[in-house]
Amino acid sequence: MSGLVPRAAEGGLPEPEHPSLLQPPLSESERRASWEVVAARWRACELAEAVFGRVAASALVGSRDRGLIRGLLRLQVPFAGLGEHREREARFLAAVEADPVLTHVRLVYVLGPESD
Repeated sequence: MSGLVPRAAEGGLPEPEHPSLLQPPLSESERRASWEVVAARWRACELAEAVFGRVAASALVGSRDRGLIRGLLRLQVPFAGLGEHREREARFLAAVEADPVLTHVRLVYVLGPESD
């Protein structure tokens, strides 16, 4: 038979998955650290919406469970002009520094204009 048909369909036993493709189960501390980054992402999006009016898109890139920097968060926000954007960006970063969640879980923020 072809490689597209699983062996179980032929009546044989399925082949076990390759061990390098399986992710070992996370420990409780790793699971908690992962959820801390997710919570920080949502909190940062809420702050960005409050400051910029809306967030067109967001993407968390390179999330890590430990370390000083836990990930890079890319936010697409409205852009009216450079002066106004810089002022809103400063307000957003000040809000980040005042937030207890975001001071505990440090992210790098990339604020870009929303695409039309």
